[in-house]
Amino acid sequence: MMIETARGTVHEWQRDHMGHINVRAYLEFFDHAAWQTYAALGLTASLLRSGAVNLAAVQQNVSYKKELYPGDTIAVRTGVLELREKVVRFRHELYNTETNEVASTCEFTVVCLDAKTRKSCPFPPIVAERASSLMTEEK
Repeated sequence: MMIETARGTVHEWQRDHMGHINVRAYLEFFDHAAWQTYAALGLTASLLRSGAVNLAAVQQNVSYKKELYPGDTIAVRTGVLELREKVVRFRHELYNTETNEVASTCEFTVVCLDAKTRKSCPFPPIVAERASSLMTEEK
């Protein structure tokens, strides 16, 4: 299952010299979606600020499929591809809400870290519970 994790509008200031939005804008939309994904998994801002859990994004793979232009309305949907004891991998799909065409995808790999040792550690139990309802198939 995939859930909506971001929604927005492409702005003129995000346009590059070729007329469509720059890769930086796609990554900004994915960054917004990542924080919503963490919260949906129980890794809320207050939990992360407390220092009880730290996260490290260790890999991002982005694919660009369609251009987006100023004025386009977009949304991001996200699903979990894999959850291991210390690693979660999820996929974002950024799509044009007018055409429903996927403009870009981004796969994130994130590791849970112990705040004191800075080494990987198991996710809190709530993450496995929440991730199970967000599992989706790889495309």
